[in-house]
Amino acid sequence: MRLLFLAPYIPSPIRVRTYQLLRHLVAAGCEITLATLEDPFATPAVRAELTALCRAVYTFPLPKHTAALRCLAALPTPTPLWVAYCRSGELAARVQALAASEEFDVAHVEHLRAAYLGASLGTLPRVFDAVDCITALQKQMFTQPGSLPSRAFAAEEWLKLRRYEPRAYAAFPSVAVTSPFDADALSQLGVAPAPTVIPNGVALDYFQPSLSIPPDPNTIIFSGKMSYRANDDAARYFIESILPRIRAVRPATRLIIAGSEPSPALQRSAQASDTITVTGFVEDLRPFLAQAALAVCPLRIGVGIQNKALEAMAMGRPVVASLIAGRGLPQAQATGALQLADDPDSFARACLALLAEPDRARAAGEEARRYVEAHHRWDWVAERFLELYRREMTRDWNNRCTQPSQP
Repeated sequence: MRLLFLAPYIPSPIRVRTYQLLRHLVAAGCEITLATLEDPFATPAVRAELTALCRAVYTFPLPKHTAALRCLAALPTPTPLWVAYCRSGELAARVQALAASEEFDVAHVEHLRAAYLGASLGTLPRVFDAVDCITALQKQMFTQPGSLPSRAFAAEEWLKLRRYEPRAYAAFPSVAVTSPFDADALSQLGVAPAPTVIPNGVALDYFQPSLSIPPDPNTIIFSGKMSYRANDDAARYFIESILPRIRAVRPATRLIIAGSEPSPALQRSAQASDTITVTGFVEDLRPFLAQAALAVCPLRIGVGIQNKALEAMAMGRPVVASLIAGRGLPQAQATGALQLADDPDSFARACLALLAEPDRARAAGEEARRYVEAHHRWDWVAERFLELYRREMTRDWNNRCTQPSQP
């Protein structure tokens, strides 16, 4: 299958869904041409890997000053800044030329920020991976605690997105998302037919229970890209509202916050306490997960599936999550692989129960590993997308066959 793969950023381990999906599509026999924008998270090693995997790779710059000017121009228009930031005339022109070459069987477009490229695909069959419902995310960002400017910005984006998002997806007959919540949210916005739920996978060979690093019974970990507002909010919420309740019972409890670009507020928290470690970017998250007795995911803002939870579960760590963080994993809740708690008291009690009972924590971690092995394999995710590609190729063929012949 010859696939034109379009994304707003270069696939990389930071952009885990596109990165792993692309790798597994190639392993399944797809010949991929990638067109995307530049991304600072794409290391030379990742670029070399993509060049080796793909038939061709086209990347286009995304200068911050140019993106800022696009956002400024979009302020009085219906276009959300979330979308305007990543618009590229150069990328759209290249996609149009590639689609017109008739060298491809189907196009895969990833994320709302690349949905505008649908207009450049001509008659090429296409599948859209929305990943999450961005309108729902922005609504949470303005209804949850935060600074007045950030909430005002989120409110304006939500007003634009609730109209823009369903219109953008109308150009795609097949839309995929990572969770039932996001599928329902998009359907309520008017996206039809109903999006297909294809959850994220996890690199099971990479994230495995450690045999060499025993867990510290007093260590808790929270991981993620800390420059993302939802993660920063969750980390500060845990430090301010949950951790004191845990330490009232277990004073020796330590917290590791692992992830790139932590805010000054998080760094100050680490400086003020010798039992809080804020790592910043780490090349390899596994040793940090291995040394923790449990992982937490106390998000108050979130959509989709939380990769941080899947990675911890794959490492055999028990996970305590908020309802928002866990709603994308209903089967994990049913099996006991994921503990849910929402208010500070219940969250602290769930953590304390696992910290106080190592055998219970070990059993929960083993169940978590079994769960991800059964439900979150990347090869299975790739096969689900291949089914969508085949469906759209068949639809296109049927449409061509039923069109009246031209004299």
